[in-house]
Amino acid sequence: MVWLGGPRRRRGTPPDLIRQRGIYLHDAPPGYRPPRMPEKERRREARQDYVLMRVAIVVLALLAAAFLVIIVVIIATHT
Repeated sequence: MVWLGGPRRRRGTPPDLIRQRGIYLHDAPPGYRPPRMPEKERRREARQDYVLMRVAIVVLALLAAAFLVIIVVIIATHT
């Protein structure tokens, strides 16, 4: 488990003197245990992910088919 954080500002240091180096990944404190989710919530999220992936697959398949049709039409009209 990690969390995101940026450069730390020391007390009394103006913000413009801090060198901006981006966002860092930090290790979680020792002994940290993420909160447990109820079984019902985990099932709901899994179902939501499943539906989202199905919708994404259908949309991508339709886009690929449309792209192929456009290419075929361009080739057919060019010759």
